Amino acid sequence: MVYKITPLFIAFMLLCVFNAHAQSGLLRRADDAMRELDYITAITLYQQVLEKEDNGEAKVNIAECYRKINDTENAEYWYGQVVQMPNARSIHRLYYGMMLQANGKCDLAKVWLKQYIKEAPDDARGQYLARACDLEEELMTKNRGFYVVSHMPFNSNLDDFSPAILGQSVVFASDRDQAGPVKRTSMWTGNPFAELYKASFDIAGIHPGDFRYGIADKFSKEINTKYHEASVSVAADGRTIYFTRNNFSDGKTGRSDEGLVKLKIYSATTDGNGGWAGVTELPFNSNEYSVAHPSLSADGQRLFFSSNMPGGYGGMDLYVSYLENGRWGPAINLGPIVNTEGNEIFPFIDPNNRLYFASNGHIGLGGLDMYYTTGDGRDKWNLPVNLGFPMNSTGDDFGICFGGDLTWGYFSSDRPGGAGRDDIYGFQKSASPVEIFVYDAQTKIPVNGAAVANSKTDLTLTTGPDGKIAFDMRYADCADFSVGKKGYEPIVKTGCTNETMPGEITRIEIPLQKQANFVLQGIVFDMTDGYPASDARVEISNDCGKPAATAYITGPDGRYTFKLDKSCCYTVRASKDGFIAATSESNCTKDLDKSATLKANLNLLPYRDGEGFIVGTPVNTRTDGPRYDDATGLYLNPDGTLADFDLGNGLIVRNGILFDNGTPSKPQKNTWERGSQGFLVHLYYDFDQVQVRSDSRQELDKLAQTLRENPDLQVEISSHTDSRGSDDYNLDLSQRRADAVVEWLAQHGITRDRLTGKGYGETHPVNHCTNGVHCSESEYQMNRRTEFRITGSGVTISQPRGKKEPCPGCPF
Repeated sequence: MVYKITPLFIAFMLLCVFNAHAQSGLLRRADDAMRELDYITAITLYQQVLEKEDNGEAKVNIAECYRKINDTENAEYWYGQVVQMPNARSIHRLYYGMMLQANGKCDLAKVWLKQYIKEAPDDARGQYLARACDLEEELMTKNRGFYVVSHMPFNSNLDDFSPAILGQSVVFASDRDQAGPVKRTSMWTGNPFAELYKASFDIAGIHPGDFRYGIADKFSKEINTKYHEASVSVAADGRTIYFTRNNFSDGKTGRSDEGLVKLKIYSATTDGNGGWAGVTELPFNSNEYSVAHPSLSADGQRLFFSSNMPGGYGGMDLYVSYLENGRWGPAINLGPIVNTEGNEIFPFIDPNNRLYFASNGHIGLGGLDMYYTTGDGRDKWNLPVNLGFPMNSTGDDFGICFGGDLTWGYFSSDRPGGAGRDDIYGFQKSASPVEIFVYDAQTKIPVNGAAVANSKTDLTLTTGPDGKIAFDMRYADCADFSVGKKGYEPIVKTGCTNETMPGEITRIEIPLQKQANFVLQGIVFDMTDGYPASDARVEISNDCGKPAATAYITGPDGRYTFKLDKSCCYTVRASKDGFIAATSESNCTKDLDKSATLKANLNLLPYRDGEGFIVGTPVNTRTDGPRYDDATGLYLNPDGTLADFDLGNGLIVRNGILFDNGTPSKPQKNTWERGSQGFLVHLYYDFDQVQVRSDSRQELDKLAQTLRENPDLQVEISSHTDSRGSDDYNLDLSQRRADAVVEWLAQHGITRDRLTGKGYGETHPVNHCTNGVHCSESEYQMNRRTEFRITGSGVTISQPRGKKEPCPGCPF
């Protein structure tokens, strides 16, 4: 097909080319205006572009412009368009979520903020803002009744913001002046440049809303210029002020390399006649970035401010400068705990070192919220605390200042119901500042990261590097503060605020004790030869009602270990078939406040070997090796020399001494000494007497305890006499002695079917003192003895734990 080029076709093509050039020129002018921060002009031009075509670049930029001038409704609309575009960036989803949140649409905001978190997990803003939606109710209610907020009568229909108190006046910034022969307007907002104003007041009542205010007049002709002035901070003596101004000094305007007029901080001093003189630029200012919103500490040694200088964490960060030899030092960033990827602006440092500021990067209700943080004022700051409603709203809330006793002051907000855009509000605070200091009880060092739960609010705050948290409580109120930190014992402490000292900090100190870890460990020994006992069963019980730990079965090294609870006493028992069980009592953690390892070695005495019941001293199972000598407490070779050998797993014997991982250890002294027929019970009788002497009562108690600890054993109580007297008489005497011991044991909780009494008279002497041999009294005494012998096992009979009173016919 052949196309004819007609004059009409040529005209149509020329029109299209003309429109395309006109559109590109319009968009270029809009972009230039936006670059120069002339957002009002840029918005108008972008609207014209978008009326003619669906232009993605124009949508993005008009959304940005509306966000910059804080028109959240229009910004929400255009970001809603942008996020539907295929080339939308992650940051657009963040800004859309922010605008939705600022407009009270938290549920929808969370949808977009969660998308942003997935795409930019390292940017904390998305996480903070999403959490803020979850915590909206808490922020709306946590400070209920703490503040009464009132709209101030000197507000205008334009912007009034950043109040400061100078004597009996409120100094603030306003762009209300639309008079004068020359109209100067800010390209950013389209309104006149902000100037400083002053409204005097007479204190009437306790609330700024009750004060009587004068007419707001311009603050100072020496300070105000044709550009912006705002954000005054006044020295304690009232003789020096610091303020923010565009880069304009001595009639000259300074510009950055991009041609922009940045913000700077200046100082001025009173001239003694009600005016100000000596306007001086501070040394940390720059033509290339903005420095603004000064706040001077009460001692005049620190100046806090906001800046977007290079090296920060986000847009505008908070900084501090120190007065050094009469000159302000370099700017020090307050760090990432305070500063975020967003903006931190309008600081105010109060006399108690509470730093208030506004931010759109921390958890808040939307827009700029007001926070406070505490710290050492230099490089350690705690997590910021949101002031909550009614101080904060879904709009921008910023520029707080306090007066007098810190119970009243002013702030700025663009919340609904004001006279203009940003308005000034007064507040009266009916709460006391509280500071809790958590520290290590032993070292006195602050504890960072301790969780402090408030019983009044059910809120939990976390201590910072200085061990402190700060919050507010009603006057004359008390709360329980539960403090927890890994590695420390939990503690609850009650704290109360003072009713008579409004504004004074209530300080509560809470020492934390290191969490004591208690362990009971030891070695179970097979006293056949004094070597570690394997396959022994070790059980533990306590007197504080705690569940019993699982029984421990020893390995070749004989070791056992149990974790212990605080403020308990423990009994540990080792048992093994063929051995008398061993018990260690009174292993207590009571009154211990530091970690401790308790030691309790346990001896298992054998009463039988593989062929039956043992009578007399058992044969060493290691016939060619060393064995433990109970008399010396050393390991000896068969020839009696000190032994050296390795048992493995950290157990080693050197020069007869057992070392457990380098620490000397050894079996406990054996509970029972072996006799001629079994285990010797040291019961002493006077000549021809059945009753045991009183100095033997301890041995009877020990025997009863052993039988209670070994409820499966049956025993024979064997009694012996010396050789004096007739054989028949001595046989009868020994039987009566054995029966008396059996009776005593039965009366003290040992069932009779476990006991047999047997008198052997003089038939089993342990020395040469037989009939017709004259011996000393001590030699005769060796034969007047009682032993117990294991005669059977395997039947477990429950034993009552209590003891009864002595009985007729018993040894005592």
